[in-house]
Amino acid sequence: MDWLDAFLASGMRFTTPILLAGLGGLATAWTRDLNVGLEGIMIFGAFFGVVVGLFTGSSLAALAVVAVLGLLCGMIFGYLITVLRVNVFVAGIVLNVLGAGGTVYLLRSMYGVKGTLSDPGIPPLPKLHIPGVEDVPVLGGILSGHTVLTYLSWTLVLLLALAVRHTVVVRHLKAAGEHPAALATAGGNVTWMRVVAQAWCFALCGLAGLQLSLGQLTLFTEGMTSGLGFVALAAVIFCRGRVGLLAVMSVGFGLSSAASVQINEDVMPPQFAQMIPYIVALIGLIVLARTSREGATRIATPVMES
Repeated sequence: MDWLDAFLASGMRFTTPILLAGLGGLATAWTRDLNVGLEGIMIFGAFFGVVVGLFTGSSLAALAVVAVLGLLCGMIFGYLITVLRVNVFVAGIVLNVLGAGGTVYLLRSMYGVKGTLSDPGIPPLPKLHIPGVEDVPVLGGILSGHTVLTYLSWTLVLLLALAVRHTVVVRHLKAAGEHPAALATAGGNVTWMRVVAQAWCFALCGLAGLQLSLGQLTLFTEGMTSGLGFVALAAVIFCRGRVGLLAVMSVGFGLSSAASVQINEDVMPPQFAQMIPYIVALIGLIVLARTSREGATRIATPVMES
Protein backbone atom coordinates (compact mmCIF):
# COMPACT_ATOMS: atom_id res chain seq x y z
CA MET A 1 0.00 0.00 0.00
CA ASP A 2 3.02 2.29 0.26
CA TRP A 3 2.94 2.92 -3.48
CA LEU A 4 -0.75 3.92 -3.23
CA ASP A 5 -0.06 6.34 -0.37
CA ALA A 6 2.85 7.85 -2.34
CA PHE A 7 0.72 8.12 -5.48
CA LEU A 8 -2.18 9.83 -3.67
CA ALA A 9 0.12 12.23 -1.83
CA SER A 10 1.83 13.11 -5.12
CA GLY A 11 -1.57 13.54 -6.75
CA MET A 12 -2.64 16.01 -4.07
CA ARG A 13 0.58 17.98 -4.56
CA PHE A 14 0.01 18.22 -8.32
CA THR A 15 -3.66 19.05 -7.81
CA THR A 16 -2.93 22.12 -5.68
CA PRO A 17 -1.39 24.42 -8.37
CA ILE A 18 -3.92 23.25 -10.96
CA LEU A 19 -6.83 23.88 -8.59
CA LEU A 20 -5.56 27.30 -7.45
CA ALA A 21 -5.01 28.48 -11.04
CA GLY A 22 -8.34 27.00 -12.07
CA LEU A 23 -10.21 28.82 -9.29
CA GLY A 24 -8.55 32.03 -10.44
CA GLY A 25 -9.46 31.47 -14.08
CA LEU A 26 -13.03 30.54 -13.14
CA ALA A 27 -13.88 34.12 -12.17
CA THR A 28 -12.67 35.37 -15.55
CA ALA A 29 -14.78 32.70 -17.24
CA TRP A 30 -17.82 34.03 -15.37
CA THR A 31 -17.19 37.54 -16.72
CA ARG A 32 -16.54 36.11 -20.23
CA ASP A 33 -13.00 37.57 -20.15
CA LEU A 34 -11.35 34.16 -19.90
CA ASN A 35 -7.69 34.72 -19.13
CA VAL A 36 -5.59 32.27 -21.17
CA GLY A 37 -2.36 33.53 -19.60
CA LEU A 38 -2.50 31.30 -16.49
CA GLU A 39 0.80 29.62 -17.39
CA GLY A 40 2.63 32.95 -17.65
CA ILE A 41 1.25 34.24 -14.36
CA MET A 42 2.20 31.01 -12.60
CA ILE A 43 5.83 31.14 -13.70
CA PHE A 44 6.08 34.77 -12.52
CA GLY A 45 4.57 33.72 -9.17
CA ALA A 46 7.10 30.91 -8.85
CA PHE A 47 10.01 33.24 -9.60
CA PHE A 48 9.02 36.14 -7.35
CA GLY A 49 8.17 33.70 -4.56
CA VAL A 50 11.80 32.57 -4.58
CA VAL A 51 13.09 36.16 -4.88
CA VAL A 52 11.06 37.39 -1.91
CA GLY A 53 11.79 34.21 0.05
CA LEU A 54 15.54 34.68 -0.41
CA PHE A 55 15.31 38.38 0.52
CA THR A 56 13.15 37.99 3.62
CA GLY A 57 13.95 34.43 4.68
CA SER A 58 10.22 33.83 5.19
CA SER A 59 7.96 31.75 2.97
CA LEU A 60 4.87 33.34 4.50
CA ALA A 61 6.17 36.81 3.60
CA ALA A 62 6.76 35.53 0.05
CA LEU A 63 3.21 34.22 -0.01
CA ALA A 64 1.79 37.57 1.10
CA VAL A 65 3.92 39.61 -1.33
CA VAL A 66 3.11 37.37 -4.31
CA ALA A 67 -0.62 37.60 -3.51
CA VAL A 68 -0.50 41.42 -3.28
CA LEU A 69 1.61 41.72 -6.44
CA GLY A 70 -0.87 39.46 -8.19
CA LEU A 71 -3.79 41.65 -7.14
CA LEU A 72 -2.04 44.81 -8.37
CA CYS A 73 -0.95 43.28 -11.70
CA GLY A 74 -4.42 41.81 -12.16
CA MET A 75 -6.02 45.23 -11.68
CA ILE A 76 -3.65 46.70 -14.30
CA PHE A 77 -4.44 43.83 -16.67
CA GLY A 78 -8.16 44.30 -16.01
CA TYR A 79 -7.85 48.02 -16.78
CA LEU A 80 -6.13 47.22 -20.08
CA ILE A 81 -8.84 44.84 -21.28
CA THR A 82 -11.88 46.70 -19.95
CA VAL A 83 -11.07 50.39 -20.29
CA LEU A 84 -8.43 50.34 -23.04
CA ARG A 85 -10.18 47.40 -24.77
CA VAL A 86 -7.06 45.31 -25.33
CA ASN A 87 -8.07 41.90 -26.69
CA VAL A 88 -8.08 39.57 -23.68
CA PHE A 89 -7.11 36.51 -25.73
CA VAL A 90 -4.08 38.20 -27.31
CA ALA A 91 -3.09 39.72 -23.96
CA GLY A 92 -3.20 36.27 -22.37
CA ILE A 93 -0.92 34.82 -25.01
CA VAL A 94 1.48 37.72 -24.46
CA LEU A 95 1.46 36.91 -20.74
CA ASN A 96 2.51 33.33 -21.46
CA VAL A 97 5.34 34.40 -23.75
CA LEU A 98 6.43 37.15 -21.36
CA GLY A 99 6.43 34.76 -18.42
CA ALA A 100 8.58 32.17 -20.19
CA GLY A 101 11.11 34.68 -21.48
CA GLY A 102 10.94 37.28 -18.72
CA THR A 103 11.74 34.89 -15.88
CA VAL A 104 14.73 33.50 -17.79
CA TYR A 105 16.03 37.04 -18.32
CA LEU A 106 15.45 38.04 -14.69
CA LEU A 107 17.05 34.84 -13.39
CA ARG A 108 20.23 35.44 -15.38
CA SER A 109 20.40 39.20 -14.83
CA MET A 110 19.63 39.13 -11.07
CA TYR A 111 21.48 35.99 -10.01
CA GLY A 112 23.77 35.15 -12.97
CA VAL A 113 22.22 31.69 -13.08
CA LYS A 114 21.25 29.62 -16.09
CA GLY A 115 18.72 26.84 -15.63
CA THR A 116 18.10 26.33 -11.92
CA LEU A 117 18.39 28.63 -8.91
CA SER A 118 18.88 26.49 -5.82
CA ASP A 119 19.99 28.04 -2.53
CA PRO A 120 19.83 26.85 1.10
CA GLY A 121 18.35 30.26 1.95
CA ILE A 122 15.15 29.59 0.00
CA PRO A 123 12.52 28.94 2.68
CA PRO A 124 10.04 26.10 2.07
CA LEU A 125 6.34 26.56 2.71
CA PRO A 126 5.34 25.00 6.04
CA LYS A 127 3.55 21.66 5.89
CA LEU A 128 0.76 20.65 8.20
CA HIS A 129 0.87 17.15 9.65
CA ILE A 130 -2.43 16.14 11.20
CA PRO A 131 -1.85 13.98 14.31
CA GLY A 132 -3.59 10.64 14.17
CA VAL A 133 -4.36 10.95 10.45
CA GLU A 134 -0.97 10.93 8.75
CA ASP A 135 -0.36 7.29 9.71
CA VAL A 136 -3.73 6.07 8.40
CA PRO A 137 -3.31 4.23 5.07
CA VAL A 138 -4.74 6.07 2.03
CA LEU A 139 -6.29 8.90 4.09
CA GLY A 140 -2.92 9.95 5.47
CA GLY A 141 -1.53 10.70 2.00
CA ILE A 142 -4.66 12.60 1.01
CA LEU A 143 -5.30 14.66 4.14
CA SER A 144 -1.97 15.19 5.90
CA GLY A 145 1.51 16.49 5.14
CA HIS A 146 0.59 19.17 2.62
CA THR A 147 1.42 22.86 2.46
CA VAL A 148 -0.85 25.64 3.68
CA LEU A 149 -1.75 26.41 0.04
CA THR A 150 -3.23 22.92 -0.40
CA TYR A 151 -5.61 23.48 2.50
CA LEU A 152 -6.28 27.04 1.32
CA SER A 153 -7.25 25.80 -2.15
CA TRP A 154 -9.85 23.36 -0.78
CA THR A 155 -11.16 25.98 1.63
CA LEU A 156 -11.65 28.29 -1.35
CA VAL A 157 -13.56 25.54 -3.17
CA LEU A 158 -16.04 25.34 -0.28
CA LEU A 159 -16.30 29.13 0.08
CA LEU A 160 -16.80 29.67 -3.66
CA ALA A 161 -19.45 26.92 -3.80
CA LEU A 162 -21.33 28.75 -1.04
CA ALA A 163 -20.69 32.14 -2.64
CA VAL A 164 -22.22 30.99 -5.93
CA ARG A 165 -25.50 30.26 -4.14
CA HIS A 166 -25.65 32.97 -1.51
CA THR A 167 -23.65 36.08 -2.48
CA VAL A 168 -24.41 39.04 -4.68
CA VAL A 169 -20.78 39.40 -5.80
CA VAL A 170 -20.76 36.15 -7.78
CA ARG A 171 -24.12 37.01 -9.33
CA HIS A 172 -22.71 40.35 -10.40
CA LEU A 173 -19.61 38.65 -11.85
CA LYS A 174 -21.77 36.33 -13.92
CA ALA A 175 -24.09 39.16 -14.94
CA ALA A 176 -21.08 41.23 -16.05
CA GLY A 177 -20.35 38.50 -18.58
CA GLU A 178 -23.81 37.31 -19.56
CA HIS A 179 -25.94 40.44 -19.26
CA PRO A 180 -23.69 43.51 -18.82
CA ALA A 181 -26.36 46.00 -19.91
CA ALA A 182 -28.86 44.56 -17.42
CA LEU A 183 -26.29 44.73 -14.62
CA ALA A 184 -25.52 48.37 -15.44
CA THR A 185 -29.23 49.20 -15.51
CA ALA A 186 -29.64 47.60 -12.08
CA GLY A 187 -26.86 49.83 -10.69
CA GLY A 188 -23.97 47.37 -10.89
CA ASN A 189 -20.50 48.34 -12.08
CA VAL A 190 -19.60 46.09 -15.02
CA THR A 191 -16.07 47.44 -15.42
CA TRP A 192 -15.26 46.97 -11.75
CA MET A 193 -16.55 43.38 -11.76
CA ARG A 194 -14.34 42.52 -14.73
CA VAL A 195 -11.29 44.13 -13.09
CA VAL A 196 -11.97 42.27 -9.83
CA ALA A 197 -12.14 38.96 -11.72
CA GLN A 198 -8.72 39.56 -13.27
CA ALA A 199 -7.20 40.63 -9.93
CA TRP A 200 -8.54 37.45 -8.30
CA CYS A 201 -7.14 35.39 -11.18
CA PHE A 202 -3.65 36.89 -10.97
CA ALA A 203 -3.46 36.50 -7.18
CA LEU A 204 -4.42 32.80 -7.20
CA CYS A 205 -2.27 31.96 -10.23
CA GLY A 206 0.69 33.65 -8.52
CA LEU A 207 0.11 31.46 -5.45
CA ALA A 208 -0.15 28.42 -7.72
CA GLY A 209 3.33 29.18 -9.03
CA LEU A 210 4.63 29.77 -5.51
CA GLN A 211 3.30 26.33 -4.55
CA LEU A 212 5.62 24.85 -7.17
CA SER A 213 8.75 26.80 -6.21
CA LEU A 214 8.43 26.93 -2.40
CA GLY A 215 5.86 24.22 -1.69
CA GLN A 216 7.18 21.33 -3.74
CA LEU A 217 10.77 21.91 -4.87
CA THR A 218 12.30 24.80 -2.85
CA LEU A 219 14.02 26.16 -5.95
CA PHE A 220 13.29 27.91 -9.21
CA THR A 221 14.07 26.41 -12.59
CA GLU A 222 13.33 27.73 -16.05
CA GLY A 223 9.96 26.52 -17.35
CA MET A 224 9.15 24.81 -14.06
CA THR A 225 5.37 25.15 -14.54
CA SER A 226 5.68 22.55 -17.36
CA GLY A 227 2.30 23.35 -18.86
CA LEU A 228 0.28 23.04 -15.62
CA GLY A 229 -1.24 26.47 -16.35
CA PHE A 230 -2.59 25.16 -19.64
CA VAL A 231 -3.95 22.09 -17.86
CA ALA A 232 -5.70 24.42 -15.39
CA LEU A 233 -7.10 26.41 -18.32
CA ALA A 234 -8.48 23.19 -19.79
CA ALA A 235 -10.13 22.44 -16.43
CA VAL A 236 -11.74 25.91 -16.42
CA ILE A 237 -13.11 25.44 -19.93
CA PHE A 238 -14.25 21.91 -19.16
CA CYS A 239 -16.12 22.77 -15.92
CA ARG A 240 -18.51 25.22 -17.65
CA GLY A 241 -18.45 27.66 -14.74
CA ARG A 242 -19.20 25.11 -11.99
CA VAL A 243 -16.97 25.06 -8.92
CA GLY A 244 -17.57 21.41 -8.02
CA LEU A 245 -16.79 20.15 -11.51
CA LEU A 246 -13.65 22.30 -11.59
CA ALA A 247 -12.44 20.62 -8.38
CA VAL A 248 -13.16 17.16 -9.80
CA MET A 249 -11.34 17.97 -13.04
CA SER A 250 -8.36 19.40 -11.12
CA VAL A 251 -8.07 16.20 -9.09
CA GLY A 252 -8.26 14.14 -12.28
CA PHE A 253 -5.52 16.18 -13.93
CA GLY A 254 -3.48 16.15 -10.70
CA LEU A 255 -3.63 12.35 -10.45
CA SER A 256 -2.76 11.95 -14.12
CA SER A 257 0.24 14.29 -13.60
CA ALA A 258 1.31 12.19 -10.61
CA ALA A 259 0.98 9.05 -12.71
CA SER A 260 3.18 10.55 -15.42
CA VAL A 261 5.94 11.02 -12.84
CA GLN A 262 5.62 7.71 -11.02
CA ILE A 263 5.17 5.32 -13.93
CA ASN A 264 8.23 3.13 -14.15
CA GLU A 265 10.43 3.41 -17.22
CA ASP A 266 10.00 -0.34 -17.76
CA VAL A 267 6.26 0.22 -18.19
CA MET A 268 6.34 3.23 -20.48
CA PRO A 269 9.06 5.53 -21.88
CA PRO A 270 9.22 8.70 -19.74
CA GLN A 271 8.59 10.92 -22.79
CA PHE A 272 5.23 9.24 -23.30
CA ALA A 273 4.41 9.16 -19.58
CA GLN A 274 4.85 12.94 -19.38
CA MET A 275 2.20 13.31 -22.08
CA ILE A 276 -0.52 11.64 -19.96
CA PRO A 277 -2.06 14.81 -18.36
CA TYR A 278 -2.15 16.61 -21.70
CA ILE A 279 -3.74 13.62 -23.42
CA VAL A 280 -6.35 13.54 -20.64
CA ALA A 281 -6.95 17.28 -21.11
CA LEU A 282 -7.29 16.85 -24.89
CA ILE A 283 -9.75 13.99 -24.49
CA GLY A 284 -11.76 16.09 -22.02
CA LEU A 285 -11.94 19.02 -24.41
CA ILE A 286 -13.03 16.74 -27.26
CA VAL A 287 -15.80 15.35 -25.05
CA LEU A 288 -16.79 18.90 -24.11
CA ALA A 289 -16.91 19.96 -27.77
CA ARG A 290 -19.10 16.98 -28.63
CA THR A 291 -21.55 17.54 -25.77
CA SER A 292 -21.75 21.35 -25.55
CA ARG A 293 -24.59 23.38 -26.94
CA GLU A 294 -23.51 25.62 -29.79
CA GLY A 295 -21.99 28.79 -28.39
CA ALA A 296 -22.01 27.58 -24.79
CA THR A 297 -18.23 28.04 -24.49
CA ARG A 298 -16.47 30.97 -26.01
CA ILE A 299 -13.76 33.50 -25.35
CA ALA A 300 -15.15 36.96 -25.78
CA THR A 301 -15.22 40.37 -24.22
CA PRO A 302 -18.70 41.68 -23.36
CA VAL A 303 -19.59 44.96 -24.99
CA MET A 304 -21.78 47.56 -23.32
CA GLU A 305 -24.54 48.93 -25.48
CA SER A 306 -24.62 52.70 -25.59
